[in-house]
Amino acid sequence: MQTEQIQKIFAAFCPVENDFESKHLTSGHINQTFLVNNDGKRYILQRINTDIFKNLNDIMGNIETIADHLEEKEYPHQILKPLKFRDEKLLAEERWRLFDFFEDTQTFEKVENAEQAYEAAKFLSEFYSYLADLNTAEIKDSIPGFLDFENRDKAFAESLKNAKEERLKNCEKQIDQIEKNKAILDQWSALLSQIPNRIIHADPKISNFLFKEKSTNDIAALIDWDTFMTGPILYDFGDMVRSYTNLKAEDDPDENGANFSEENYLALKNGFLFHLEDQLTSDEKENLDLAGKAVIYVQAIRFLTDYLNGDTYYSVKHPEHNLDRTKNQLNLLEELSAI
Repeated sequence: MQTEQIQKIFAAFCPVENDFESKHLTSGHINQTFLVNNDGKRYILQRINTDIFKNLNDIMGNIETIADHLEEKEYPHQILKPLKFRDEKLLAEERWRLFDFFEDTQTFEKVENAEQAYEAAKFLSEFYSYLADLNTAEIKDSIPGFLDFENRDKAFAESLKNAKEERLKNCEKQIDQIEKNKAILDQWSALLSQIPNRIIHADPKISNFLFKEKSTNDIAALIDWDTFMTGPILYDFGDMVRSYTNLKAEDDPDENGANFSEENYLALKNGFLFHLEDQLTSDEKENLDLAGKAVIYVQAIRFLTDYLNGDTYYSVKHPEHNLDRTKNQLNLLEELSAI
């Protein structure tokens, strides 16, 4: 997209100065994102992918509701809040939005050590402690069905019926592993009726934490608020376990062990409970292990479902890519279950 086009869009938010530059950022996989420098002040300009985020007004409403609540509660960290704009059509029809750029920060694509994992989990637990008194009815479902694990299992069952014979043969072992671990999903489903729905981020990967520049452990902000929804807070803990304890690349299928970091896992537990221990129910605290297993198990199902369906959802670099991802998750699950 040309700079002139970006200028025109930006002008709906702020006056364009003579010293104006824009750079397309390619690290994100869903939204189209630009770093804008307008006379020395920097912004993040995004065009939202409504193929993924269909209910845009609800998502933006969630962000504003949470930002307003945090400001009212005097949350001690930087808050992600969209800037107001003069043209309502820009959001409704063109799907653009603008945020201030958080200066002097950096991101990490993979957890570097247990201390970093601890700090991220602790930061998230503090974030949730400030949201504890926000009415869940004020938050809309950003991605309907995202947390429906039973539906993921049904989709897997359908993929088994419709898959090509060659692909079924290639993953016989993985299908057997999923069947043998089915009790994890049953236990998770039973747990949901015993624990409350809370406001959750639903994508707490390490790259969604902005660390202060020149620091690997000091966090400035939690970003990427598009996925906010209500659901079990244990989902977020489980997703952190899935991504923070995996020492290998997500598509590394090697079965020789050393996928799982118990040190990172214990750090996540301690960090997550730091601000939440007195707010979580006994059922929530007693099922942290189950949460990790359940999220990893369902991610394995999702990868294998896509493999059996012919790679229609996740982008792949080779024919066995989703199968390799499945193997990686199942290896991680096996090591977590052994502790």
